[in-house]
Amino acid sequence: MTGTAHQGHGLRPLRDRVTAPSTVTLPTAGEGLVWRSVTAADIDLILDLKRTAGKVDHPRWLVTRDELEEEFKSPVFVPEDDAVIAVDATGRAVAYGSAVAPTSHETIVWVGLDGTVVPDRRGEGIGRALLAWQEARGLQHLAASDATLPGWLASSAHDHATSVLRLLEAHGYERVRWWLELECDLEEPITEPSPASGVRFVPYGEEWQERARAALNDAFRDHWGSQPITAEGWASGDRLESFRPDLSLLAVTPDGHGDERVVGFVFVDVAREEWPLRGGPFGFITSVGVRREARGQGLARTLLAHVLGALRAEGLGHAVLDVDAESPTGALGLYQSLGFTVTDRSTSLVKRF
Repeated sequence: MTGTAHQGHGLRPLRDRVTAPSTVTLPTAGEGLVWRSVTAADIDLILDLKRTAGKVDHPRWLVTRDELEEEFKSPVFVPEDDAVIAVDATGRAVAYGSAVAPTSHETIVWVGLDGTVVPDRRGEGIGRALLAWQEARGLQHLAASDATLPGWLASSAHDHATSVLRLLEAHGYERVRWWLELECDLEEPITEPSPASGVRFVPYGEEWQERARAALNDAFRDHWGSQPITAEGWASGDRLESFRPDLSLLAVTPDGHGDERVVGFVFVDVAREEWPLRGGPFGFITSVGVRREARGQGLARTLLAHVLGALRAEGLGHAVLDVDAESPTGALGLYQSLGFTVTDRSTSLVKRF
């Protein structure tokens, strides 16, 4: 996996390398705040907090309620243990943080830290206290693992979120990867080339679910930090209101056993709530990929051209996507050749064990 410390050679199990507290004490920072564990009944409070903070930290995209609902349904997230919230005297959520460890890992045991403090209460030490809680819970996750793999506490932030970046770096988190947001104007007609010989293009549907998941996991095996998506995680994404299977496209080929396998894909979301943040209707391309043995045939370019044409026909003015600035497949160059330009940037930060 390019750019990832993935070999476990010579490593002892994480449980023998990581020291974690036996219990994690709730934070106490912030005048007038009550800190407590989290339940699904807090989703609306968390959504309000994240949207308020998002106006500063990531002003061009929104957290949605169904995204939070899916997170709370996830088998790897136990909110009572993995998350904490601080509420003020008015009942408003002032801070929220989680530390979640997916069960699916091949090259890294990756504990994701997601923390938010409302902008008008920053500078009071609330973020430091929240991060300390998240780290303690994250260390418990790592110390519970018998994997002989690198362990990471990992977070990310947009360039807009300068206070978040400063906090993480001050506590030993290293900037290790950069992600570019790209945007393409769909005003001009798009030439849609024919697929390669032996390749058929089909819209995504439930019957392709497992074959598409297998293709994505294969396509991203050589991408930085990527770990396999589980069947549960895949189904969760399919349930999101913004997901548009009708605008998503698969490249399929005969599998030699009377059926077909997915060798390439482009998946699309359309979140109408976000349109005002970008000045008009747009579609978000969430994933583009081609199985490694099918690369070099122009499949990604052809798939993208067809999808961009479909977005234009849908009346959308722009297409948006994110890309690893150091993608091993040369994806950035492909997108730029199709008219995408850089509009924003975010960073992944990690602490290694």
